[in-house]
Amino acid sequence: MIEARTRSRVPAGCSGCGVLSDWTHSRYVRHLADAALGGRPVRIDLSVRRLYCENPSCPKVTFAEQVPRLTVRYQRRTPLLQHLVESVGVVLAGRGGARMLRVMNVGLSRCTVLAQLMRMPLPPLVTPRVLGWGRLRVLRRHLRHPPGRCHHPPPAHTLGRTRCRTAQPMAPRASRSRDRLP
Repeated sequence: MIEARTRSRVPAGCSGCGVLSDWTHSRYVRHLADAALGGRPVRIDLSVRRLYCENPSCPKVTFAEQVPRLTVRYQRRTPLLQHLVESVGVVLAGRGGARMLRVMNVGLSRCTVLAQLMRMPLPPLVTPRVLGWGRLRVLRRHLRHPPGRCHHPPPAHTLGRTRCRTAQPMAPRASRSRDRLP
């Protein structure tokens, strides 16, 4: 357990309007979970101030100060631990994610891991590249005749446009069909 306290004389910005204020309303203790250190879970007891907003047109009367890179509004986890939970949630989801976090000394239920996963924003949509008919034909030919069979694969920038130097020319279609007839 780590006990910490914010500075009393440093003004903090209001979360509603951004105006700096050092007019203290009260203090309270936030209990934050952090990533395990040396195989042991870490809890930070942080004493923070609740301040009055000095801007009369601000809708917030009081606000709690935030410590950069350590606290986020309404969170009981540090951003480091929150990122770890989200990453494990994306990869393993419910029960698997909870088991993996338990190995890392972060005790969360499968429901909590799934809830954190559902809170994450969706990744941006990427528009697929559309191929023209000519390029698609080249790719299909490349898939039918992979360069691994050839001793001299074509350069990557040509992607199947050149023929193998060791390949034998094909016989005309008529002679091939005559060879098969009895």
